[in-house]
Amino acid sequence: MSDWTLCIDFGTAFSKAAVAPTGAWTHFDPATIRPLMLSAEGQNTFLLDSAIFVDEDRVLFGCAALNEADAQADAKRAALRSFKTLLSVSDLERALNTNAPATIDPHRIFQMRDLIVLYLAYLLATIDRALLADPVLAQGGVLRRRYAAPAWRSGDSAGMHNVVVRLFAEAEAFRASVGKRLLSPDGLSLRTISDALPKAMANAEALEMGLVFEATAAAAYTSAGLEGSGSHLIVVDMGAGTTDIAALARIGARTLELPEARVTLKQAGDFLDRVIANRVLESARWARRADERAELWSVLMRQMADIKEAIMADGRATLRNQGRSIALSLRDVEKDEDFREFQKSLQQAYDHALAIVRDDARARGRSEVQAIAVGGGASTPLIQDLIRRKMESTRPRVVPRPATPDWAHAREFRGNLAPVFPQLAIAIGGALAPDSMLAARGGITPPANDQSDIPVGRD
Repeated sequence: MSDWTLCIDFGTAFSKAAVAPTGAWTHFDPATIRPLMLSAEGQNTFLLDSAIFVDEDRVLFGCAALNEADAQADAKRAALRSFKTLLSVSDLERALNTNAPATIDPHRIFQMRDLIVLYLAYLLATIDRALLADPVLAQGGVLRRRYAAPAWRSGDSAGMHNVVVRLFAEAEAFRASVGKRLLSPDGLSLRTISDALPKAMANAEALEMGLVFEATAAAAYTSAGLEGSGSHLIVVDMGAGTTDIAALARIGARTLELPEARVTLKQAGDFLDRVIANRVLESARWARRADERAELWSVLMRQMADIKEAIMADGRATLRNQGRSIALSLRDVEKDEDFREFQKSLQQAYDHALAIVRDDARARGRSEVQAIAVGGGASTPLIQDLIRRKMESTRPRVVPRPATPDWAHAREFRGNLAPVFPQLAIAIGGALAPDSMLAARGGITPPANDQSDIPVGRD
């Protein structure tokens, strides 16, 4: 019976989790890595939609939340996403204690804290289900938990660790209270939530979790014997909500982030979605009325994952709607003014970070800097061209690393891991990372929370 380390990566679009044996970083064996199958539906079983939707009399989670939000889009209803973006604000406690907007919560009974705790409870329930379904992990053993987060706010991410752990503790208490009902496709009734959530928040018990910075997690999986290791690393992480660039240096057994190199851009995958959609609308001359454009936009958003994948992989995509075909190429996207501004900002940010990590490597007598892309946008030409364009012979030279290692194609993953490995890389690296790479750790006893006062809802 092994001891295990679980890392949770709750991303803007998808949440992921992976488990590795304790000590796996120094004794790496790909066969022992256990990415968790969190979702029973959707694009890939390893990806869980980060979404929650407040309906008329219940709250829905994950894919069901997105489907219902899409069905009620005409009523100006929306699912809550971008949890990680909320956690990056400068005054986290204040943000958590604000009321959710009417588009998210038409009943005006939930604070943002309530909704995040509800989603985290759902995420913990899916993790528990995945652990029990895994034949190796189901045998038991000590399981240590940690979560991954960007190093936001000039190094203050570790400072908000206590708040995040408290949210997880409240979520764990709520999950224990409502049990398997959290995983029902019909969600939870408002009455169930109003009965259980305030008590869970008030009575949450001590919870121990570690924090690993996402860039450090990328360094951990990259340097764990997966094609060799290097002393210096630059990481480009394009997710749905943000694009984060970080640089790290390995000094002996320690991996340190170079804080001066850290940059976060607010443009990422969701921004590219809007650029693509706007280019399609511009070319669809037949859609001039507001209702026609709204319908086309809705169709685009539903099909955007496939459209974007085709454009990035094949250079063009074709959308069919109401008997019409609309073609869009990668060159069309690259001509967009907003895209060009983003590309310029991205290059400047990358060059800034690369100069800093190169200077550090040079000062330590190192000959190379490894460059790696992670996140949902890792394989796009935009990001791959970025990490390959500074490969000149100047020392230290830049060595691009593949977004997906060869071992991700192993038979035991049944073809599911490799297509989404860049999105799972942080969770996997976070599970592999030794304790010396953690940014924070420890158990937090949450105080009773009197901020949430949810009135009784309807059955």
